[in-house]
Amino acid sequence: MKLTRSINLQGVVFTIDEDAYQLLKDYLADIESRLPQDEQKDVMDDLESRIAELFQSALFAQKSEAVTIEMVRDVRARTGEPDEFGENKRPKLKREWITRQGIGRVLAIVLKVILIIIALQVLFPVLAIIFALLMAFFGITIGGSALLPALGFELLGGSTAWTCVLCVSVILALAMPVYMLVHWIVKYSRERKHPSLRFWIITLLIWILSFGGLAASAGKMIKVNGPDLVTAIETFDQMAEEMADEIAEEAD
Repeated sequence: MKLTRSINLQGVVFTIDEDAYQLLKDYLADIESRLPQDEQKDVMDDLESRIAELFQSALFAQKSEAVTIEMVRDVRARTGEPDEFGENKRPKLKREWITRQGIGRVLAIVLKVILIIIALQVLFPVLAIIFALLMAFFGITIGGSALLPALGFELLGGSTAWTCVLCVSVILALAMPVYMLVHWIVKYSRERKHPSLRFWIITLLIWILSFGGLAASAGKMIKVNGPDLVTAIETFDQMAEEMADEIAEEAD
């Protein structure tokens, strides 16, 4: 959640983030202090009109409702730095570093660092486990073939297409949660915004499809190895009955 303000630039009202407002206010005040007294009004009116046009274009291009600090920086780069308008005539005053806004920024940085540390503590073990699983599937070789493709190829009746479906499904099922977590952490730490609904829909859909691929591969394995599975189940049942008979005889 960010604080916002409403400003009026030559009759055009904008909603602007608090940090962007402070940057714009300091920028305009710095320029105004450098202008001759008789030129201040005309120059500042023209400058505000130009800034309003640039803000409108940026808001339309980014489909945003509020002016951000990045927009203010871009406008500043396009309209010129304050020293291009003349020498600063204001007396230099020693400003306190710790202000209300300064404290807010320090707290935001501290909270961001804590969030990143906690996320990394959770993320590193997850990445280690996934890496170990992938190494077990693809790194351990049997006769020169990776374990998962070799077993899948055997269990799927020698079908290359189904083996590819199985391998891709395993990779996506393991990798998509990590990708979603990393993307969320990076976006929130940079922009203080959560990923869009479109991102979650697409990634969750891919993740669900990966489980669909796993289920389809499992169905194919059952279909191909059906007789062997029936034989194995019958053998297991027979062994269980024999063990039960032996236990009953010993009890008698």
